[in-house]
Amino acid sequence: MCQRCGTPADTVRNCHPWCSVCGQYLVHDPEYGDWTTFADREYRRRTAGIQQRITASAEHVAQAVAAVHDRLPADWHAVACQHIDGATHTLDIQPPAGSIDAIAYLIPPTGRGDGWLVRVHNRTRHLDFPLYHAGGARAASFGSASEALDAAIEALRIEIVSAGYR
Repeated sequence: MCQRCGTPADTVRNCHPWCSVCGQYLVHDPEYGDWTTFADREYRRRTAGIQQRITASAEHVAQAVAAVHDRLPADWHAVACQHIDGATHTLDIQPPAGSIDAIAYLIPPTGRGDGWLVRVHNRTRHLDFPLYHAGGARAASFGSASEALDAAIEALRIEIVSAGYR
């Protein structure tokens, strides 16, 4: 049965089931137990992978909040956020109010072998940039949320000093 239109898949073309109504080859999707198009099956797999990364990011950030809370300088804040519905979660590091309109985003590992990433967004100067290791052409990756926090604090302090705040 074709998942899309409900037509029995009783036609075979080039050794694959064929839906004569939809005009598409069908493939069995074991995750759902139905017959669907190659494109729909691939879409389902990609969507499931994205959802797994979002869930994993939420778990990483929840664990990191407790780990970094005691390491924050006085009057600094760490907030778990999901800025856009359906996007990965971040741990936002905010310097004291009034020092500068900037924030650092700690981005958890996505499961592709990388570590924590750090982005700094200085709204005052309209700059948004990832942190890099010296001599690298790829964004810096940190092994733990604590290491990423230290780098984020240093970067935000540099932004505060460059803006003329102390």
